[in-house]
Amino acid sequence: MNRSINKSLLDNILRYIGLAFFFFFTLIWLMPLIWIFLSSLKTYQETVQLPVQILPRNFYLGNFPELFNRLNYAVFFRNSVFVTACILTLQLTLSSLAAYAFARMEFPFRNQIFISLFIAMMVPLQMILIPRFRLILALGWVNTHMGVVFPSIFSVVLTFFIRQQILGLPRSLDESAYIDGANHWIIFSRIVMPLCKSAILATGLMCLVFAWNQFLWPLIVLSRPRLYTLSIGTALLQGMNDTRENLLMTAAFVVSMPIITIFLIAQRHFVLGVAMTGIKE
Repeated sequence: MNRSINKSLLDNILRYIGLAFFFFFTLIWLMPLIWIFLSSLKTYQETVQLPVQILPRNFYLGNFPELFNRLNYAVFFRNSVFVTACILTLQLTLSSLAAYAFARMEFPFRNQIFISLFIAMMVPLQMILIPRFRLILALGWVNTHMGVVFPSIFSVVLTFFIRQQILGLPRSLDESAYIDGANHWIIFSRIVMPLCKSAILATGLMCLVFAWNQFLWPLIVLSRPRLYTLSIGTALLQGMNDTRENLLMTAAFVVSMPIITIFLIAQRHFVLGVAMTGIKE
């Protein structure tokens, strides 16, 4: 009896210790977001004063109208939404088709091609910037959103995640559909994809974060301010001689909020989708 009580007490202590560590590391992870939010409610003098003041004396809301008046953030936001929507739609479509082909279709050198894609993924982006730019220049897509979207629509990571989810589906579903006269397209669109909603949503969120936060490649391709995305527009606030830290933090908060909101709404499906990608038949 005493042993069972001691074991139960020990389990509770370990559980509370684990929760305390989880809360501690979660707080550390959230500190940059909290700092950005608090700094967006400070005046310029409060953001640069020493010693550092964590909480604002008065919650100053003037940074937001000043930010939108100083830069054309409505145009930047529209450009970011358009570029992100194009990349998200095309990347998920192509990755889903490729994942189905690698998981369910038999063709020569299938495994070798899949491995070669992973090897190509290990090449840093900086090493292919020049040939990528020369390709976009030859196509006449410099200073266009197509030049930003096109190189980003292929993703080996998303293909891998969706492929793992498809491999977890029983092949008896495919065989039953074949018997009923279905082809690959019907199986893909009506059977496989509806059963992979969690993986599609999880990979879609990763694709969304990647597309929304792009900075280096749009900075190279775009030189006209009316085509800038939010990431480039935020960088314009950091000047050589004049940098308003309060406006910079406000811009970072404005850019981050759409992604944070979407993740909070869809976090349950995201966790489920990531967990299911490791399950294989």
